[in-house]
Amino acid sequence: MKPSNEPRRLHPLTLVQRMIVSLPALIFILLPVIRGSDSTAWFNLVFAFAYALVVLPWIVLYYVRFRYWITPSELIIHSGVLTRRKRNIPIERIQNIEIEQGPLQRILRTAKVAVYTAGSASAEGVLEYVSLEEAREIRAVVREMQQEYSTSESRSPTIPISDEPQGQDAPVDDAALDTLFAMSPKRVLLAGVFRFSWLYLAGFFSLMQYVDPDPTLVFAWLAGDNFEQWSAIVEASPWITGVLVVAGAAALGWLSGIAVTMNRYHRFRVRLLGDKLHREHGLLTLAEGTIPLKRIQTYIIRTNPFMKRFGWYRLELQTMGIDLQKKGFQVAAPLATMEEIEGIISALGGMSVPSEWQSVSRLTVRRFIIRNTAALAVVIASVWWWWQGIIWGAALLPVIVLLAVIRYRNMGYSTSRGNLAVRKGVFRKHVWLIPTRKIQTFSLTESFFQRRLSLSTLYVDTAGASPVSPADIIDLPGEEATRLIQGVYLEFNPD
Repeated sequence: MKPSNEPRRLHPLTLVQRMIVSLPALIFILLPVIRGSDSTAWFNLVFAFAYALVVLPWIVLYYVRFRYWITPSELIIHSGVLTRRKRNIPIERIQNIEIEQGPLQRILRTAKVAVYTAGSASAEGVLEYVSLEEAREIRAVVREMQQEYSTSESRSPTIPISDEPQGQDAPVDDAALDTLFAMSPKRVLLAGVFRFSWLYLAGFFSLMQYVDPDPTLVFAWLAGDNFEQWSAIVEASPWITGVLVVAGAAALGWLSGIAVTMNRYHRFRVRLLGDKLHREHGLLTLAEGTIPLKRIQTYIIRTNPFMKRFGWYRLELQTMGIDLQKKGFQVAAPLATMEEIEGIISALGGMSVPSEWQSVSRLTVRRFIIRNTAALAVVIASVWWWWQGIIWGAALLPVIVLLAVIRYRNMGYSTSRGNLAVRKGVFRKHVWLIPTRKIQTFSLTESFFQRRLSLSTLYVDTAGASPVSPADIIDLPGEEATRLIQGVYLEFNPD
């Protein structure tokens, strides 16, 4: 493939794939007709016919009207049926080209190509779908042109060099890539063991609402020859039934976490290519892409008491301009030891994990106990009128005190020249490693109760930071927070 002004089409099998993808919605509409138990099933049949009458021609028209070009300076994409959309993406601004293959695409030897630029919060352009060979050719051609652009720019004294990375991304060559981290199948399975997710379990039970299986038949199938014995036990003790349901739900959540992890991180590998990080992973859906090192804002180390007990951690890279579905985080090591994580961060030119931490104010223990004790008292008082046994909830007071102490011990921060580290968490422990040059703003907040104790909460904001899980230092003495901000500010303005 060479740059030209000749338009190119998507792969013809795109039509087949889009039609197959639209089938689940059609089956969902026809489900009452298939089951034959709904008196209004005829309406669904008419609606399904109208759906097919609109969607199938739409798929064909979208394919016919889709065009893309790779010129010496731009990637141009024309798409749309009723509303036409034209995207002109300068070659030198392309930061990442991701190639993804789902199970269907692997069978048909096609792939999805997503193009990202430096400031994009989502893919600037998507080719869905082209042949796998063409997808790799597109990536190779773009990288080759970026190299030529970068070389010619560096030779010309009249053209200023931009601060943005200008395509220092050569074609992926295994010999040129340094493997920073790789996961064996055993390690991937272990990562799934540590992952428990209620999300997929909720999706499973939501689907069961439409299938509506007979609970008696399902239980009889699970119990087998012991059905009558188990049925007698369940009828004799509803508590046993409750325990079995909770245990079964927990087991399904655990198994779903293992399955999702195996599918997502099978053959996970992170390699270094110049100034970019190259990732490959996937079992059913294969994905590969690169992350420019300049895009990395923060290194985040996550763990929980169970994982930490066995010496396991997870490394994520907070990035800017990545797909919002990924919430600005890219996994660099799903399950690794601290030594492996420190090696990855060091290779990427990041900071080291602090060995000593400065604590926040001890008054945070008292504030946590008072706040949660008040909340517990409100719950007990609200339920007391209906169930007086709720008074036993007061037995949670020692638990609150214990959590307050553990929380305080896990809170802290550390500073070194050019770097700031923040840690916190009880059940979900986080460590943020933030290069100070990446910090955009500091925010100091003081609640009514904090002001009475001369305490503040310091928020550290970087590009792409999550508002749900921010890097904040809670209950820091006010004077200490001010000194910390001034110290970081002086690094940028030494005069």
